[in-house]
Amino acid sequence: MHTQPTIVHIASDDMQEAQQVCHELRLRGFKASPRSLGMDCLGCIGKQDILVIGSNLGHINGGQRRLPTLCEQVRDHTIIFIPGLRQTEFAALDSAGFKYINTATTPTIENLIYLITQMNPDVVYRASKQHALQSAKATSIETGVLSFFRQIRDGGAVAKPEEVESQRREMNDLIGMSPMSVWLDLFRNYHDGTGQHCSLVSGFTLAFARSLRFNEQDTSRLFDAAFFHDVGKATIPLEILDKPGRLVGEEWNVMKSHALRGYEILIRDERTADEIARLARDHHEYLDGSGYPRGIKARRIDDPTRILTICDIFAALVEKRAYKAPKSPEEAYAILRSMAGSKLDPDLVRLFETVVADYDRQQNSGNRLVRDAFEKA
Repeated sequence: MHTQPTIVHIASDDMQEAQQVCHELRLRGFKASPRSLGMDCLGCIGKQDILVIGSNLGHINGGQRRLPTLCEQVRDHTIIFIPGLRQTEFAALDSAGFKYINTATTPTIENLIYLITQMNPDVVYRASKQHALQSAKATSIETGVLSFFRQIRDGGAVAKPEEVESQRREMNDLIGMSPMSVWLDLFRNYHDGTGQHCSLVSGFTLAFARSLRFNEQDTSRLFDAAFFHDVGKATIPLEILDKPGRLVGEEWNVMKSHALRGYEILIRDERTADEIARLARDHHEYLDGSGYPRGIKARRIDDPTRILTICDIFAALVEKRAYKAPKSPEEAYAILRSMAGSKLDPDLVRLFETVVADYDRQQNSGNRLVRDAFEKA
């Protein structure tokens, strides 16, 4: 029998703070959703869910006295997680039947998880398993990418089909079990910049192909192209590739040569000699002809290349580098939109918004459940 996952709802008058708590919980394997304290039906959540009141009681419509009524249906699985509760407030909440009340002066995410453990240890156990699985898959993906680049750098052949297929399965699993906010964070923590970038491009390409409802064969081809797209960087000197700052002058010219170098590597193998090699060569080309290495224009750039270019730019914007802070998905998408029409395909940029919207998929799905329950109440 399928059991519904438990969602931890963080109710606060400060939505930014609630979203940050949710993000921290998601990184630890929990499913979490922010909620506004302004909603009348705080108790309209799944019967298996947990409600966390994380704000000043005075900000609740009706204050402390109304809280028991608002949480009536879920009082047994409500956590009062408010810093600096006065003794009178604590006593009133305790007498109203709330069993799980934070007593720490400056509560941390660990304090909250402790209270969740007291309420339902199985939720914490499942979250820890989920976190371990996510981390293991992210590590496996990084190991695969770095092994592939090492092999090319040492003069070996390109990855075998079964190795690329294994990478795609791991990526597919990770994306399927996690909102983008989680796997983006996992990839950003990679020590190797090339491993981070290639994993992000592969992840965004796979997510985009799924959102476009590509069939298995087309999805596989697009993922393979994303996996191999930067293979030419294996021939770039490490002092340029790993430079902790922006490239200048001849350094940038050397870096740009990776597109043609990748093409030359991939055409030597019959498994990658056609479309995969071509996409590796052309993924920096723009519709207006201002890209590299050949400066081709729109009519010579096909849809798979246009998709890969969008995912490559988005990954470069959101990834973490020593010389720049990562942009948020919203900021990165705004830059894509500014390039739409002149450099990027405007229709594909518009469709890519569904991938960006997945950043906090659990948040959106959790809020949908709440809205549905409230409308039916």
